[in-house]
Amino acid sequence: MSTLRATLSNRHPTDDNNMGAKVGIIGCGRWGSIHLKTLAQLKQEGFVSEIHGCDINPEKGIEFADLLTSFSTDWEELVNQEKLDVIAIVTPVDTHHNLAISLLDYCTNLFIEKPISLQETQAAEILAKTQERGGTLLIGHILRFHAGLLKANELIDSGTIGQLQSVDFSRISTRKPPRNSNLFEALAIHGIDTACFCFGEAEPSRLSIDSLRSDAQKSPDGVRICLEFPGTKEALIDVGWNGEKEVREIIFTGSKGTITVDTKDSHNILVSTQNYHEQYPLEDSELPLTAEWKYALDQTARGAKPAVYPSAGSIFRSMKWMDKAKLDSERINYTNGRPE
Repeated sequence: MSTLRATLSNRHPTDDNNMGAKVGIIGCGRWGSIHLKTLAQLKQEGFVSEIHGCDINPEKGIEFADLLTSFSTDWEELVNQEKLDVIAIVTPVDTHHNLAISLLDYCTNLFIEKPISLQETQAAEILAKTQERGGTLLIGHILRFHAGLLKANELIDSGTIGQLQSVDFSRISTRKPPRNSNLFEALAIHGIDTACFCFGEAEPSRLSIDSLRSDAQKSPDGVRICLEFPGTKEALIDVGWNGEKEVREIIFTGSKGTITVDTKDSHNILVSTQNYHEQYPLEDSELPLTAEWKYALDQTARGAKPAVYPSAGSIFRSMKWMDKAKLDSERINYTNGRPE
């Protein structure tokens, strides 16, 4: 991945006669608006020529009028009016499958926010149609593009903290749960994918729920997950809503020290060993969503292969263990609420 990032950072937007991509964004809500602002910056840099938005709420067209080339309230209207180079799906996960399958008839380059869909069969259909159309597909596991995380992996590979033994992933938000949001799809999947990625795309051997906090409707709003990996390695994933303070931190513990990545910070990481304890500056770092979009645009421009990132195996693995965590939490809620 570091080689890829170097390729992207050195690539000029006009390489290969690429004068900027025509991009569509379906879903202009909280996270979709961040996509729009990122694309607006990339437009100023020449990577993007046009930004076409789509949302069922017509007020979004007014709110983001200064960023958009056009706005539609219906995705079919969007794709029939514009020939787009790449389309991002930033909508609730239960809409991903149908949208992706339909959009691939109009645009073969998609950027779908994680998770790709609700079911593995749906994911398989999206992957199969992407391959059939000869397109490219990026699933938005954004932390794979975080400069601090990537540098931590490089330092771990070079033996800076010895053999990696554990990953502690914390993502506590002070926000209330978004409407129709699911804790596991919104937050826990980030920890699961990050742990597997940092352990060299390893497959976990066991998952357990260490603690679970639920609201009055028994909807989980806080969970601590333990993922065990071969070789007595583990990942502890602590995520939740309604926190007293915002926490976004990943701690890598090795046999000779630790590396701490604050995912709010793309410019420094903390490296601690027996010999030193210091902030490690990250040169030429950029926000992970910017890096993610540059990757998507580069893949689109080059028709690069492999067409899917992360790999199909990584996508299915994250879905599998996310679903297991979700089912285990439902079982715990049921048991705790059952009359004696």
